[in-house]
Amino acid sequence: MRSLIQSTPAYELSADIATSRFGHSLRLVSFVPTARRPEEQVKFQAVLSTAEMRTLRALLDQALDAASD
Repeated sequence: MRSLIQSTPAYELSADIATSRFGHSLRLVSFVPTARRPEEQVKFQAVLSTAEMRTLRALLDQALDAASD
């Protein structure tokens, strides 16, 4: 599954998550549509366990909660 995180006319950032028997493959992918040869570029990639994904989710939740205070 892929979700667009940030989009401007000149830049896009997406998160791509796929599940396999090895864990959850997480990729952050950028795309510059205005480039001479536009192509997706992987900026970050990791295979995480379910526990690690939950830790990442908890961190994101904490950051969002802190921002709303």
